[in-house]
Amino acid sequence: MMIELGTPATLLDAQMGHADGSVQAIYSHVTQEMTDRPLDGLTEIWRAALEARRGLSPRSAVVVLDRLLTEPTG
Repeated sequence: MMIELGTPATLLDAQMGHADGSVQAIYSHVTQEMTDRPLDGLTEIWRAALEARRGLSPRSAVVVLDRLLTEPTG
């Protein structure tokens, strides 16, 4: 999923705790934009999934999900 969102390899390595000894890793660093892009993409995927679930039924017996389904969207 993260690769599909265009997440740079440097950020993937950092997020997964991988130590990469390549030259690219030595001269690369994680920027705020690198971090924000996949976060924004995953947030949009989450919102779309929640909206699709809301379309199936506006309520849930699962308390946390029910709270999310009944919160105002925005």
